[in-house]
Amino acid sequence: MNAGGFADTTLKFAKGWGVIMRSLKLLVALMMGVMAAPFLFSSLSEAETTPVPPVSAKAVELVDGLSGKVLYQKNAYERLPMASVTKLMTLYLATRAVEQKKIHLNELVPVSEEAYHVNGSQIWLEPGERLSVDHLLKAVAIGSANDAAYALGEYIAGSPEAFVADMNQTARRLGMVSTHFTNPHGLHEPDHYTTAHDLALLAEQAVRQPLLLHYTSMWEDRSVRNGKGGTLWLINHNRLLRQYPGMDGLKTGYTSQAGFCMVATAKRDHTRMIAVVLGAPSSKARFQDAASLLTWGFQHYQSVSVATKGQVLKEIAVRRGTAKTVPGIVAQDKYLTLLRNEGGIERTVKLPQSLEAPVSKGQVIGHLVARQKGREVARVPIVAGKSVMRATWLGSAWRYLWKIAG
Repeated sequence: MNAGGFADTTLKFAKGWGVIMRSLKLLVALMMGVMAAPFLFSSLSEAETTPVPPVSAKAVELVDGLSGKVLYQKNAYERLPMASVTKLMTLYLATRAVEQKKIHLNELVPVSEEAYHVNGSQIWLEPGERLSVDHLLKAVAIGSANDAAYALGEYIAGSPEAFVADMNQTARRLGMVSTHFTNPHGLHEPDHYTTAHDLALLAEQAVRQPLLLHYTSMWEDRSVRNGKGGTLWLINHNRLLRQYPGMDGLKTGYTSQAGFCMVATAKRDHTRMIAVVLGAPSSKARFQDAASLLTWGFQHYQSVSVATKGQVLKEIAVRRGTAKTVPGIVAQDKYLTLLRNEGGIERTVKLPQSLEAPVSKGQVIGHLVARQKGREVARVPIVAGKSVMRATWLGSAWRYLWKIAG
């Protein structure tokens, strides 16, 4: 009996313990589920975008050309040769010189003996002849002419060495810390290299120059002389200009050492994408990589304008000044990159009710704040649009009397 009662008690205890253990396991599972919930939601958020299509190039980078946000990278910081993509920097400096009125499109550029001897793709310049800046820009942007790039750089800076120095100085200014130029055309030299990320930085600046895009968007040209009384038929190596909607640049390149390279850009609606491709195994692969990256970017992301440089947001009262008000102006353009299905941006202008003179033009007087879902995502300075001097006692008295009289 004792044995039976002991066994019965043990059995009941075992059943009770089993219930307790199952309850504990369920509780632990629920707790783990709650703890894992943020990670689950994070994964769902990340899964809103489909994977980037595979690329065959050694290095690539995809960026929003307006906000500068990097959307995809592969070996983007690996130093690699860039071939004729070098000419993007040459075009950038040349078109800037035109826009700054340092040179003019109709100026005639003399061709040196050194430019004549440059090998590779060319328009067969002759020593002593003169071509306009416009024709040389077309030869570089469309025909990828090495001799034209050399002649243009030599003319702008005074010597090829000075132009290369300008190229490297500009690269440093733009943050291209892993880039070094030794020539303006891209023929291979061991110390001539860049990265996909650095070229994306250059491209972001290049697409802000309408004149540069004017030339890089040209599919063909028949205005440049051929030296025989006729004209050359220049055809752009960037075949995506005719195949990819919105494509307007920028530059292709190839050498046996660099492989097939490209910096491509396209704009659709208010969104601009930039794709950098270095070291693709073939010309076809280069264009496929660029097109697939751009398409993926456009499918999933959009550029949203937060602020427009120069926009007057409000007139601010000025106390004790020679003027009654000063305009509050947005200091810079600002864009954000959002997923296509993301919510909008809320903008708030933060400015004082009044300012006390003196006020200096360009002085920061407030901010435009952008928020998404309550979180601050951008802050843009608002500056004074003009200077306002402090009024003298006599001047204040005179204005007061004039006001009374009026």
